[in-house]
Amino acid sequence: MATVIVEGVEGIAAACRLWAGPGRLAPPSVLAGELLAAVGYGEGELPPDAGVAVAVPNAVLGGEPWLELWPAASPPVTGRAGPLAYAHDGRLLFGTGRLPIAGGAEPAAHALFSGLLALAAAHGYPHLLRVWNYLPGINEERDGLEVYRSFNLGRARAWVSHYGLAAERRFCASSAVGAPGEELLVCFLAARAPGRHVENPRQLAAWRYPPRYGPVGPSFSRLTVAPPGLGPCCFLSGTASVVGHATRHAGDPVAQLAETRENIGRALAAAANHGPERWRSGLGALAFAKVYLRRPADLGGVRAGLASHLAAGQPVLYLEADICRADLLLEIEGVAL
Repeated sequence: MATVIVEGVEGIAAACRLWAGPGRLAPPSVLAGELLAAVGYGEGELPPDAGVAVAVPNAVLGGEPWLELWPAASPPVTGRAGPLAYAHDGRLLFGTGRLPIAGGAEPAAHALFSGLLALAAAHGYPHLLRVWNYLPGINEERDGLEVYRSFNLGRARAWVSHYGLAAERRFCASSAVGAPGEELLVCFLAARAPGRHVENPRQLAAWRYPPRYGPVGPSFSRLTVAPPGLGPCCFLSGTASVVGHATRHAGDPVAQLAETRENIGRALAAAANHGPERWRSGLGALAFAKVYLRRPADLGGVRAGLASHLAAGQPVLYLEADICRADLLLEIEGVAL
């Protein structure tokens, strides 16, 4: 089992080795080692020798540029397949791809997801653990359909083409938020063995949403617990103020935050049925969290609303991003160890 390093705290057995924090604090020992991937937030520099290096275009709020560094277990094998770049090290495969959405979010999503599912399977990592989607104009209407709903069509079509009607059993933890520019950016993590995909009993499974939310529901699970051979670790999907399938507290960021915290607690408690009891501590169980905020002016209130629910020194990254529903003001994701 590997060691997870978050803000310099180490010694926790988990599915992947990971350092996350302000780029200027990145440990030289991690930067000097083999890196499966490096993900940058803000205007900081990315390590030049990472197997995969990707810059997320969303603005960092109230802080400095961040890095996520994923050390490799062995020298990574790298390559490209069409718009996708990837690296794998015998345990995990990390990949990323970008495509313009000028021709429509549906074909861009279909092309990227078809490619990444085929790529992961071809290299022996057929089990997705986590996907991050950054989608320009996510709430805009284009050609008669909201961009996010078009994206969901393309994503679902790729999953069903690859797995057939059993595709929903393979949906992993994911997030989809707005982003600047005109390119859909997708990052993904895959493993050789299957994880366990977990739903939140407080929320309807996203792919079963009623038609009022679009022609097809979003193709993701609320959490994915890493396969046992990789150690205790679970990936929390982007989580917001949704109960059942309905948005709660439209227009009120403080109330939405409270509802989101409740959802995170219930989701992690469900994951704890397949992992360590410490996950039942809710938001404080996250090794680190990302908070996406639609309105930068809400940063102070959201920070204050989170403060008493976080563990001492728990790192949190705040990013500006539109959320997948126009009436949602924030979303939180993270990794629990």
